[in-house]
Amino acid sequence: MDRSAWIAAVAGVAFSAIAQAAPFAMITDVKGDAWAVDGGKQRKLALLAYVEAPTEVKVEPATKLGITYFASGVQYSFDGPARVSLESKAPRVIEGSAAQSKKVGPEKAISGGMSNDQWRRLQQATVVMRAVRASFAVVGPDRTVLLAREPEFEWTAAADAKNYRVVIYGPGGDILHEARTGETTFRPGAVVKLEPGKKYRWKVDAVGVAKPVSATGEFAVAEDAVRDRMAAARPGSGAELAAWLLYATNLEAEGHQHDARAEWKALARQHPGVPEISQRGR
Repeated sequence: MDRSAWIAAVAGVAFSAIAQAAPFAMITDVKGDAWAVDGGKQRKLALLAYVEAPTEVKVEPATKLGITYFASGVQYSFDGPARVSLESKAPRVIEGSAAQSKKVGPEKAISGGMSNDQWRRLQQATVVMRAVRASFAVVGPDRTVLLAREPEFEWTAAADAKNYRVVIYGPGGDILHEARTGETTFRPGAVVKLEPGKKYRWKVDAVGVAKPVSATGEFAVAEDAVRDRMAAARPGSGAELAAWLLYATNLEAEGHQHDARAEWKALARQHPGVPEISQRGR
């Protein structure tokens, strides 16, 4: 089974389980221990975990828990000890102090709440990011809608390769740009003019290996209106972590996985001790 078929199969299994439910909130801050309680069983909550159905949460003493709702872009913070009912529109405190609320995203941060289609895209992005890639494969951009007009092309290393030949093809199949590099990334910059609404393909060849090997990727470029809308939703300088987590998640849900990965990588550099973030940028 090739890489594309394997990813589709894994994603299909994941999607079948969540076809009827999409998350309405996400854990955007947790310092200490908090648990989702279901039928007497407790499940520990972690940063970036999704809340897919109404549930009761137990917040331990000295714990701080932040939950951001996709539809409103509001983060609700709870100080333990507390018991909270996470309902689809807003949380309700059962025991403990009242929640503190703060806007961390724009109104209707994720299209008024995440749809099933957005949830599927988000799951697919997670599957692809965590997939074990072949010894030589493209990392991106691939199967994504680009917001960036000057993207970085990336691939995995090929054993014994002296260098790599990168070829970018236009919507009509013509060669837009060709280059060689000894790195596993390449950024052509403004030399390659990507047009909104168009589809592109690219290829990387490992040069100097005993057996010729190539890897290919494809992507589309977002329309200007989509790009402007997402740019308006991007947090400003000094925004708190919850705002950036919501924005990166929104990018994934909207099908901009390549741009989302760039945001996750930047967040991982800023928060090197948070494994949940670093995993998303791989």
